Amino acid sequence: MFSIQQQTATLAHLNVRAEKHGDEDHGAADLKIQFTAGNGILSEFHPALRSSMYKPADTPADQEEIFKPDPDAMTVRRFGNLIETLRLKHTITGATVVIGFGTGGVSDIELETVDVDHFAAELLEGGSVNITFRVKCAPTADQIARLYEVLGGEIDITVTPPVDPQGSMFDEDEE
Repeated sequence: MFSIQQQTATLAHLNVRAEKHGDEDHGAADLKIQFTAGNGILSEFHPALRSSMYKPADTPADQEEIFKPDPDAMTVRRFGNLIETLRLKHTITGATVVIGFGTGGVSDIELETVDVDHFAAELLEGGSVNITFRVKCAPTADQIARLYEVLGGEIDITVTPPVDPQGSMFDEDEE
């Protein structure tokens, strides 16, 4: 399951809205997060996704002795320009998201029991991937003000999926 620890990212968009809970309106927000990482991040969604989208660079036969290719260095998009962006149907319900703010610790913005969804992966040549996702949350007024301060800027973000106390009745491959 997708998780990241203190990933440098951009808070690209902040949408403040009302959300119905029965007859009452409650404040809610959507955060659009973007970051660039190595294509190994694709394995967070499925173990075979990285090798499905990337392959190692071809080394000319006359240069194989000079340049020993690293079989783990998958830097070439397997399908070239045919597939540029993947929309991933992946949702994390009940996650904890921490956005580094200021000096860290007590000044961080901690959002609990949030939904993380709308994942997209833009495949870049050279082995990098631009990841975009949405965080649906219910921040306090103070947290909204602090999020507004960093809107469009770099943040450090940690996404931790909820812990299933009973464990899963399926293997990871079956999920």
